[in-house]
Amino acid sequence: MFIALRDLTYARGRFALMALVIALIAFLMTFLTGLAAGLIKNNISGLMELDITHIAFEMDDKPTYRNTMIEREQWEEWATQPGVKRMEPMGHTVFTARTQKDDPLELVLWGLRPGSLIEPEVLEGSPLGGTQEGVIVSRLLAERDGVEIGDRITLDRVLTEMEVVGIAEERNIGHIPIIYAPLRKWQEATYGPPGGPAPGEELPDVVFDFVSILALELEEDISPEQLAAIDDELVTTTLDRSAFYAASTGYIEEVRTVQIIQVFLFLISAVVIGAFFSIWTIQRTKEIGLVKALGAANGYLLRDALGQALILMAIGVFLGLSLGLWSGQAFMESGRPFMFETDKIIQAMVLLVTAGLLGGALSIRKITAVDPIIALGQEQ
Repeated sequence: MFIALRDLTYARGRFALMALVIALIAFLMTFLTGLAAGLIKNNISGLMELDITHIAFEMDDKPTYRNTMIEREQWEEWATQPGVKRMEPMGHTVFTARTQKDDPLELVLWGLRPGSLIEPEVLEGSPLGGTQEGVIVSRLLAERDGVEIGDRITLDRVLTEMEVVGIAEERNIGHIPIIYAPLRKWQEATYGPPGGPAPGEELPDVVFDFVSILALELEEDISPEQLAAIDDELVTTTLDRSAFYAASTGYIEEVRTVQIIQVFLFLISAVVIGAFFSIWTIQRTKEIGLVKALGAANGYLLRDALGQALILMAIGVFLGLSLGLWSGQAFMESGRPFMFETDKIIQAMVLLVTAGLLGGALSIRKITAVDPIIALGQEQ
């Protein structure tokens, strides 16, 4: 490392500029990783908090939450299948609505049975089941739109009225906040006539025989073949946790976009580091030839050059990571979608350093081609 350290001291301006470039790339990687995790959580936070293993949809090659309907007979049969520890019917409908202040809202109405294990814990107010019209809203609606306990919300088109009785943690799906309602209230809003039943009348029982999806907790040892057989028998499509995340609108597109950007950043890192060390090696050709003429082996010079690249990468990554963590924390405190996942950030930094070292290794192989006689004054 003697030559590497002397180079770093002698050409500190050039190396400082290169470290700054690496720091900016590391900052982008850190910030992008946190932003991606935050956006993904903002998309599927409602699904992430469900204490389940699978979700069953209406049979479809590409099931989505907006286009699925399951009948009572299907969900009752699901509850009796071997390997099913728990089954909860759920409703999912996207609505536009208005508060009593006439403020417009876009929301996802989830219907579930009061007291079920998938009902969210409330931060304020009461759980579901106290009144038929009582609903729990996501904290985002309370903070962003000023919705409070006791407020009434009216769903557009169907004119169904609901009363806010509780506020839960922020829960979204498809970047839209969730409102949790009793299952019968959701069925009334989704399948019943606008405004509900006429005075003195009740809705027909068939209105309450349909839901959107089934939240399932299955035994760990249930096999894909068993699931496929149940799906064929009950005409459903059952997805595990990673797959039912992907059924959320825009989830796959967001993940792929972030992955493409990360790949380009890795490639940019390798190219930039490789180009820098290629130019640096060419500029030091005579010095390298002299050292080889004095007896230095190629292995020693390669280790020295890679050590130099590692030092440069470590400094740049440390600075970029520190700046990314600081700015990400500020981003989170401002309420924007951002989340740190330590394992993913570490993985991104390791890949970044690896990409940089690979670029440096591909460039400094020129060292092995330097002829020691150059140091003795031979013309090129």
